Amino acid sequence: MFLFTIAVGASNRQMQERFQHSGKTISRCFKEVLKSLCLFAVEVIKSVHPQFTSTQREIAMNPRFMPHFKVR
Repeated sequence: MFLFTIAVGASNRQMQERFQHSGKTISRCFKEVLKSLCLFAVEVIKSVHPQFTSTQREIAMNPRFMPHFKVR
């Protein structure tokens, strides 16, 4: 259900009709998988430089990405 939701961009209502489950069940399952993926990402995604002292040029020069990497 999670992969279908992500791939198609389906709403909760569309998922209810597709998989014949309640909206509450769809939401609960989606949140469980999303939480697990976030925990997994913390273990898998590691920086090459643990101090994050430099930002790659492609990110630094792109206004779409850079606001997320500015030091506040």
